[in-house]
Amino acid sequence: MMSEFHVEVVTIGPVRKHPNADTLSITAINDGYPVIFRTGDFQEGDKAVYLPVESLVPLTDPRFAFLAGKDKPKERERIRAKRLRGIFSMGLLTKADPAWVVGQNVQNDLNITKYEPPEPLGIGGEDIKDPGFFPHYTDIEGLRRFPHLLKEGEEVVITEKLDGVNGRWLWREEQCWVGSHNLFKKENPDNLWWKAALQEQLPEKLKSFPWVGVYGEVYGSVQSLHYGLPAGKVKLALFDAIDTRTRSFYNDAEFEALCKTLGVPRVPVLYRGPWSDALRGLAEGSSTLANHVREGIVIRPVVERFEEALGGRLILKLHGEGYLLK
Repeated sequence: MMSEFHVEVVTIGPVRKHPNADTLSITAINDGYPVIFRTGDFQEGDKAVYLPVESLVPLTDPRFAFLAGKDKPKERERIRAKRLRGIFSMGLLTKADPAWVVGQNVQNDLNITKYEPPEPLGIGGEDIKDPGFFPHYTDIEGLRRFPHLLKEGEEVVITEKLDGVNGRWLWREEQCWVGSHNLFKKENPDNLWWKAALQEQLPEKLKSFPWVGVYGEVYGSVQSLHYGLPAGKVKLALFDAIDTRTRSFYNDAEFEALCKTLGVPRVPVLYRGPWSDALRGLAEGSSTLANHVREGIVIRPVVERFEEALGGRLILKLHGEGYLLK
């Protein structure tokens, strides 16, 4: 799933004083990303550049030199979510070049890269040619960036977002196709995606459903959250399915039935029912699978629908503050 990572020029919205610090102010970028900055640096209506969480900024640039610590010099500093005097803040604001326009992507102009966690052990394996009939999974934007796309009262399903690596599995042309988000992998029981597939007997189970591709999360000894699994152990939970002939995704009820028929778990369902903004709170708290913080949630209508603002299907994610601060 693609991160909600956009280094873009924005217009500063309403600004309010930090309740616990006279020298700090707060604004909300795109109505959803709270950012704390030094009072006086920006006023409502100003142009600025918003650097989201996980930006790696070059410390050789004078704009970011203040982030350099006293420890061993680093080339880049990672922007993280944090609490400043008790108030949650996501990302950083910096001045925009006068020639830049609102909405412009200036990631390359500022030499910003995105932080990527270290590659999990055993994740590799030999790549094979993409067969061309099993698409990448949907790029998922953030609810904070598009807070108004879900209609109040719209029937939705909310699932727990798991901290792992996503993959895809399909039986077609008398073989099982196993891949990461970007690459397909030659059969190898030591490869992370094949390991998960063989544990769940997906090659055998998917034979009965040719043309149906499933997407899922491999979790455990993969990322920073281990879900109570010992070293070297992983599990698989499915989160979506597609008919590769028509390129149409399953509605929630169809997907639920498929998972039960396959006998493969889906990611935990936290809620089904009418949408309201109060449901954002489901992004916080403990995981339903282990006694540690929940990464966040994924929200989608129970019946698939196109959203013009996204240029595709409506599906959004929300990382929890607790996860971002960990």
